Amino acid sequence: MSDEEHKSTGISIGDIYDNLSTAPVPPRKEKPKKTEEFKEIEDTASENKIRVSCIEVSGDIEYKTALIFKLHPVAAGIKAFKNESQIFTDVPILAEAIAARVSEENLKHDRLKAAAVFKNTVPASSKIHAVPPIICVSEHPKAAEFAQKYNISMAAAGFMIYRDALRNSIVIIGKDDSALLSVCRLAERGSRPYLILGFPAGIGTQNDAKKYLADSDLETPLITMPQTKGGIEAAAACFVELMKIYEDSFL
Repeated sequence: MSDEEHKSTGISIGDIYDNLSTAPVPPRKEKPKKTEEFKEIEDTASENKIRVSCIEVSGDIEYKTALIFKLHPVAAGIKAFKNESQIFTDVPILAEAIAARVSEENLKHDRLKAAAVFKNTVPASSKIHAVPPIICVSEHPKAAEFAQKYNISMAAAGFMIYRDALRNSIVIIGKDDSALLSVCRLAERGSRPYLILGFPAGIGTQNDAKKYLADSDLETPLITMPQTKGGIEAAAACFVELMKIYEDSFL
């Protein structure tokens, strides 16, 4: 969401969810340390594949060192795909970018497979056979009404409407920072996804929302990009690379 949109709607990035919520944030309790849910994979090689994919679409070498991976997001993504978890995005263009990226990667796979026949080798990665159904929350029939009533973005409204379905899902946000903050606040109240990919890009509150995600104590695996970087293409590249990693797990 742009600074102009924030000014026109009066959205405060600090209280966008709190103003709507009737349930207080549960107080944090000291808990004994437990084994992490996704401890089985600490996969630097897979994380590097995601870094390379983001560099390819952005041309920005800083993705090599600046991407944040927290609480084993690759393992979380694989588990979510195995469980056929629901997948949510903030805006329609992100779902379109994911489909386009899948097509590009499959064409690349076919070229490499053809070359491998002549070299008598096996392609290094699998083809993505199907894109899972993706729900764009801003397209919910009630999103516009909810957004107008509470003076928030349609994506933020959509995530609040879908709040109960967010548990054990994959959430991908490529544009709307207020939606990312809403997801964080919802996760604090129990609607915790398996995985959050937070990539809104911009020089204003976008980075505030990503910092809130990265610094939070949500116990939710995540991938995000600090500073002004990110955006639709990077979010799509990150998600599609996770899909490829999942497909490769069957090789």
